[in-house]
Amino acid sequence: MALGALEAFDGANRKVLAVGINGTKEAMDAIKAGRLLASGDNNGYVQGCIGTMAAIRTLRKMSVPKEVVFPAVVIDSSNYKTYDIPDAQRTCPRWDSVVK
Repeated sequence: MALGALEAFDGANRKVLAVGINGTKEAMDAIKAGRLLASGDNNGYVQGCIGTMAAIRTLRKMSVPKEVVFPAVVIDSSNYKTYDIPDAQRTCPRWDSVVK
């Protein structure tokens, strides 16, 4: 939605500081270009990995915690390179590195 808002403000010839959520590739591109101030992210990729692992562990009758907390991060021009990774180059983390 933040990118849509930026488009609308661009169309109205107005400049704003905008922050989005989800850390998408489009958000990274906008941060790199200086159009978007920041994007919050809870790393949906890692959530998917851990969710799949939790399902497999449940089927195998292994322990799975009732809750796993994924800390939010703020991605901006100072740290976007850490998070600007193509999907094909991402890897799932080890279970025990995320689930404590």
